[in-house]
Amino acid sequence: MNAMQNAFNAVGCILLLGSVGAGAYLLGLLRDEHLPLLSALVIKVALPAMIVCNLLEQYTPEMLLANVPALVASFASIALTMLLAMPVGKLLRLPGERLGVFVVMFSFSNSVFIGVPVSRALFGEAVLPYTLLYYIANTSMFWALGYLLMRKCGGTAGGRRQGPPIPLAVLAVCVVLVFLRVSLPRFFMDACGYIGDLVTPLSLIFTGAVIARMARARAFRWEKGYAALLIGRFILCPALLLLCALPFDVPEMTRNALLVQAGMPVMASTSLVAASTGSDEEYAASGTALTTVLSLLMIPVYMFFIERVL
Repeated sequence: MNAMQNAFNAVGCILLLGSVGAGAYLLGLLRDEHLPLLSALVIKVALPAMIVCNLLEQYTPEMLLANVPALVASFASIALTMLLAMPVGKLLRLPGERLGVFVVMFSFSNSVFIGVPVSRALFGEAVLPYTLLYYIANTSMFWALGYLLMRKCGGTAGGRRQGPPIPLAVLAVCVVLVFLRVSLPRFFMDACGYIGDLVTPLSLIFTGAVIARMARARAFRWEKGYAALLIGRFILCPALLLLCALPFDVPEMTRNALLVQAGMPVMASTSLVAASTGSDEEYAASGTALTTVLSLLMIPVYMFFIERVL
């Protein structure tokens, strides 16, 4: 029962913080030009600080090596999901500008703006290092494969390929520091802790503001492929994660954290990348909003499954 209470508490907390963002947007306190700044603060400042704090304080070289199987399971589950999503999209006869978007929405989850706050609320601070495992797989495969797929399907032959996201680069540096057993000054780690604490509130305020913007613009539309998207995002992705984790002795807390991460809504940056690759931006935006709202209903379902089945 405690797990279910945590689930409902998490939903309530997410709704409240998201409502703050939605209310601030509707009242004019947050405007369209402010949203890129919020996103940049989370991705380029708060999340890297959280990674530094959690990885350097909670991981040892032995712990990193022990979590390699969980990382492999995360990569394998996302790869399998992409392989499954492509024929499904073709079977639905989606046009090129939507096919790549569909595969990416089907396969990649919002492991930062929704995943981190949900994991924190459900399992506590101790689970954050394990959520980073899924973030590594999710983000690196998004830019290595998902981005290229959207460019190909969207017909954008040119354009400069983006470098690795700042959090991913910071994470790679931190892994090296962990293996070298380097300890950073206490004042630096404390500052990273304070800044890293901004990830949850800023992420949910940003998400609430984006949903309010779409609601005011009446941008929500049910499109072809969304039914398959919901099945893939909330059922198949978590199921494939569990399947890929079976051959490995993944600890219970790690497995539960990865399961929840795999079942989060569509990756937040999908619509932005869609616009830059000639893909259907509105199709991506509506799918993102739809899965974000429905994910709140799925959180108690996941916790019930974890508590009663696993």
